[in-house]
Amino acid sequence: MRRSTIREVALRAGVSYQTVSRVINNSPDVAEATREHVRRVIAELDYHPNAQAVSLSRNRTDIVGVIVDTVTESFFTHIVNGATRALRRRGRFTLLATVDDATQFDVVDTLQRSRRIDGLIIVLPLASSLGLGRLAPSRVPTVHVDLQYDMDVYGISVDNYQGAYAATEHLITLGHRRIGVIAGRRDIPVGQLRLDGYQAALRDHGLPFDPALIAPGDFTFESGLAGAEQLLLLADPPTAIFACDDPMAIGALHVAARRGLRVPEDLSVIGFDDTPEAARCWPPLTTMRQPLGRMGELAADLVCRLIDGETPEQSRYVLASELVVRASTSRRPMC
Repeated sequence: MRRSTIREVALRAGVSYQTVSRVINNSPDVAEATREHVRRVIAELDYHPNAQAVSLSRNRTDIVGVIVDTVTESFFTHIVNGATRALRRRGRFTLLATVDDATQFDVVDTLQRSRRIDGLIIVLPLASSLGLGRLAPSRVPTVHVDLQYDMDVYGISVDNYQGAYAATEHLITLGHRRIGVIAGRRDIPVGQLRLDGYQAALRDHGLPFDPALIAPGDFTFESGLAGAEQLLLLADPPTAIFACDDPMAIGALHVAARRGLRVPEDLSVIGFDDTPEAARCWPPLTTMRQPLGRMGELAADLVCRLIDGETPEQSRYVLASELVVRASTSRRPMC
């Protein structure tokens, strides 16, 4: 079935092409009677304006791009869901794209040049400072989520140092004195900040720092397995393990079960993030909850304000994490 054209609407209504365009774009400089007449003709002809043409004439698309590493990990899913909800409340839509180290610059550059988006939310927590620096000079309003680098950009992040401190302090208050840590990647700030928080909690509570109690990790389940094996093979193994994210903590639970250790009776384990898997594993994992959905909502609200021409009172927002106590931690076992 052939679609009506804007020129056919203009001929039927007896007005100019420009008048029909003004009605479609809700321009104020059209008499109300004319506006209603044109709208009736549009309905009679079942005319549907080309969305791309309308967006270009308005110089906006009401679409915000969201760039993530992956959509298969719940960390990113919660942030995207939060951003999408907030954008929907503001009458805007989401264009989601996944990237890797080789494609992230091309994807972002293409979106910015395409005029298909009004703003951009970037969620690349494992990117290097050099990589994020290349993304910073944006052609559209941009907000970074989980940004830990000191960059002159708009960003939403969580206080990783505070969260790691609270996780370690939780174990200390339960009487643990030998607390192992499965660290995150040391080449990005989030890994180092969580390790710093762990060490600060030990220091503030008068506990000695033992480098042997640090096992390397990279935020994956597999590195949690390897890190827990390393710690539990020590001549004087820890009675508790703080893993710097939930997948590594769940890996530690697997190793404990394999070695015949009861959690939490023989070994306490705490993670970081509060992914859905944390509540579903056995025993349910004590962890530090990141407000991931809220981070996405704040990023969406902030980018919309920038799109609308506002100047926010602050460019960086740092949220606190929350201790969620479940069954994987308890008082230090008595010798």
